[in-house]
Amino acid sequence: MEPTEIKRAYLGTDAYMTESARANYNLANSELAKFTGFDSTINAAYMTAYLASIVAAETVVADSAISDQQVQTTENVLSQMELARAKYNEVKYFVQKAFPNSAATQGEFGLNDYMDARRSESKMIQFLDEMSKACVKYQTQLVAAGYNAPAIATIQTIRTDLLNKNTTQEVFKKQRPKLTEDRIKILNAVYDRLTQVNAAAQIIYMTDYAKQRQFIYDISRDNDLQEYEGSVGAGTVKTIATLAVSEGTVFTFKNTGTVPLVFCLSSTENLEGIQIPIGGGATISKTAADLNPNAGFLLVKNTDAANAGSYQITLDD
Repeated sequence: MEPTEIKRAYLGTDAYMTESARANYNLANSELAKFTGFDSTINAAYMTAYLASIVAAETVVADSAISDQQVQTTENVLSQMELARAKYNEVKYFVQKAFPNSAATQGEFGLNDYMDARRSESKMIQFLDEMSKACVKYQTQLVAAGYNAPAIATIQTIRTDLLNKNTTQEVFKKQRPKLTEDRIKILNAVYDRLTQVNAAAQIIYMTDYAKQRQFIYDISRDNDLQEYEGSVGAGTVKTIATLAVSEGTVFTFKNTGTVPLVFCLSSTENLEGIQIPIGGGATISKTAADLNPNAGFLLVKNTDAANAGSYQITLDD
């Protein structure tokens, strides 16, 4: 049996839903006897659980730690890659000094393979291991050329740290869809209780129109704030939405992934005019007037050729 994707059960923003649920809880709890008299399961215990689910959901809405953690794991890997590149240049200096006329020996240290390895964490891990073994093999000659044994030993230390940090990053990338799914489950649990209370209220207050209106989830009240989030494939341009905005509409672009993205408000489904590049984890706000107020296509481009990106965009009128 194929697993199914867990999606949000409601329309509107997460913040609006949780805000509505808290108001809904207070309204129902103030007249709980009426609800319990109609449906015995909507009792004090039910309301306690309802409030706990709201608090959990509000924490989810406010928590940006997931994307921040992913950015941190990437920064750790990039920092370690810089150390690896610096170590290579250090070794290269002494290898060329010790073996100036032997291309074959220089090749044992990886001098002819470095350009390929410097762009890939996995290849750099293997490269450092091979370079370390070559340095141990020719340690006598390297020390005679001015290098030292402790510096040679740190090659394996750098490799181990890179291996660990790269593994942490890759594991986090694999875990992130599950973390997102867990967050959606928490949000949906609140909406389920909100819906249940509202359905009961429509019968309890059957002859009281004003009361019935208090127990309706009305997303039209969320019109001043629009939110879009999603992913964009490697090396692709994606049309996020077709919009009609005023010059004062504020766009807040957040790159929730790690690869660079470019955002654009365009009159066609191609990037044109003013483009907003944003690095991983960064947030930039622009008014429609700063972009292209007469355009209606909101686009995002992933400039990375190998990895997918993710984003979150909020429009505030």
